[in-house]
Amino acid sequence: MRVALIGPVPPLLGGHTPGGVATHQVHLARGLSAAGVEAALLATNTAVCPRAWRPFADPEKSSLRIFRMLAPLRLDQRTVSALGGYRCLSRYLVEVARMRRFGSRREVLRNVLGYRRFLGEVRPDITHIQHPLERCVYARTVRRVERWRTPLVVTAHSLFGEHQEATIRALMAPNLRAADRVIAVSQHIGDQATELGVSPSRVRVIHSGVDATRFRPRLPSQQTAARERLGLRTHTPLVLFVGNLEPRKQVDVLLRAMSHVRHALPEAEFLVVGSGESAGALDQTARLQHLRDELGLTGSVRFAGRVAEEQLLDAYAAADVFALPSSSEAQGIVALEAMACGLPVVASAVGGLLGTIEDQHTGLLVASGDVEGLAAGIVELLGNPARRVTMGEAARQAVESRFTWSHAVAATCEVYREVLECP
Repeated sequence: MRVALIGPVPPLLGGHTPGGVATHQVHLARGLSAAGVEAALLATNTAVCPRAWRPFADPEKSSLRIFRMLAPLRLDQRTVSALGGYRCLSRYLVEVARMRRFGSRREVLRNVLGYRRFLGEVRPDITHIQHPLERCVYARTVRRVERWRTPLVVTAHSLFGEHQEATIRALMAPNLRAADRVIAVSQHIGDQATELGVSPSRVRVIHSGVDATRFRPRLPSQQTAARERLGLRTHTPLVLFVGNLEPRKQVDVLLRAMSHVRHALPEAEFLVVGSGESAGALDQTARLQHLRDELGLTGSVRFAGRVAEEQLLDAYAAADVFALPSSSEAQGIVALEAMACGLPVVASAVGGLLGTIEDQHTGLLVASGDVEGLAAGIVELLGNPARRVTMGEAARQAVESRFTWSHAVAATCEVYREVLECP
């Protein structure tokens, strides 16, 4: 089986920004490769070199092939011949002329022809795209112009609550309806896909996984060492947040909750890992730092920004409780990472988190935006070490039984087999 994967990759592989979709993509790709699937990945967020378009090696030495589109394609005789001649090129020009809302026609043509070059080289049995956005349109355009019948699988990572409704209705919904199979990362997203007109018979719910060997519980001595490496006090209660500093993460709610926590536990501290780079104008970093100072939390709240992988692992090892107060989450990859590390999670009872966290067993769920409820949950766990340990152990067990990448890869392969067997 030969699969063309299209989507973003994390910074380790040259991606511009981190994120759950990029993390999902690379783990899925490596897992498929290890399972014997001939996987080729087109990285869509790595335009970093002005000179060439070429494959490069996976640093983990898997057999996965990763491609980057690094420069505009020149419409010289060689390129035109590779496309099948000027008649074929003219069909692409006609298609691109209809795609004005996706940006300049020159840029759209560059992307479409880049996808054509990738798909033409890989010749996949299946094309699998992460997220029903512009990249899905480009691949569908190639399939239409070339009259290829390659099945299309699209994974939906987020819909309502994380994207503008106009984008969902005009762009994402048609791409989902055009897919032969839609993989939803939670039942919540699967239900939204069917609301957008996707037949329930074509939706499969496959949870994202987490690397349970990399993210794992640490001994008390390892917690102390991790705090020392991060420059944190070694004997104070520590709450951790990891994620992009954008509005839907509601870190402002968590800061206000920490003000209440400090009244009950004056020594409690709060570590924020992540930045708002990917949020552009909606970057909340400056606003949150101002709110921290306004609440009198300057000495007890640290903004670490984006960190390297080892520092992220140290952050999970150093923490006592993980908090995720988002207004919406498709699944919550960072919650899974924390659970894999044996941390109880206090989170909003929204979206995919309802299927990730079992209330009162692997974590605590509170109403989105409920400052006092969030604070009460954090205080309850920080003040009860025995319950914290029991809940953390249950969280780890839940990851091992339901949320590993081996589960996700096996289920995805089953979708591939299913779609290839369809007449």
